[in-house]
Amino acid sequence: MLKKIAAMGAAGVLCWGLNTAPASAAATMEYVHIESVADVGECLDYRSDWGPYTTTCNEGAYQTWLMSPYAETETELRQNAGARLCLVARNGVPVMRDCIAGDQAALWTLHDGGGAGWQLVNKATKTCLVAGSDDHHRVGMNTCSTGGSRSWILYT
Repeated sequence: MLKKIAAMGAAGVLCWGLNTAPASAAATMEYVHIESVADVGECLDYRSDWGPYTTTCNEGAYQTWLMSPYAETETELRQNAGARLCLVARNGVPVMRDCIAGDQAALWTLHDGGGAGWQLVNKATKTCLVAGSDDHHRVGMNTCSTGGSRSWILYT
């Protein structure tokens, strides 16, 4: 737990302490874990039979995402496991697909929505990634309003 708090503090300095990204931010990718503000202790994960969902944070490879951790910088969310797929918005639903250069649906922006954490806004749909609430905690897409289910914390 102490490691996680220290990591969250370091991620806070990295992510929240910077209002603008450095000139090289587009090329700066880091491995992070993405935790739901609404469901503390639940992190973004992926299972091929369920799709993207949230489950208890375990800091494993399927909960490790390669992305640019800077605000208002377009980035892909590439999973650090298996085929290293990208989180993509297809028909209003977040799915995992091969990462394809230039795919607007595979680009996300960390946006300060005015509450705790960050909103993950999809470039193609202009909607936010939303923590899941069904039996399998599948994540979804919805309008970007304030609220815990639309807010995420990044930590290393």
